[in-house]
Amino acid sequence: MSLMGRALGTRAPFVAAGQIDEVLSDEQVLLLDVRTALELAESGTIPGAVHVHLGELADRLDELPRDRPILTT
Repeated sequence: MSLMGRALGTRAPFVAAGQIDEVLSDEQVLLLDVRTALELAESGTIPGAVHVHLGELADRLDELPRDRPILTT
């Protein structure tokens, strides 16, 4: 089970790199970027992604939708 799956109490499937574009073509999927500020500065942001640092995720779960799939980076 993924970290997000454990945090939300659900079973979350693994998405292979080759499937990401297909998964994100579904407008219901939220892309959650959990990288650090330094990682974002070094490699840039992902258009349309919501950023919540992994260390803050447990405290900010109420900001995430529970009625749509979430893909984490």
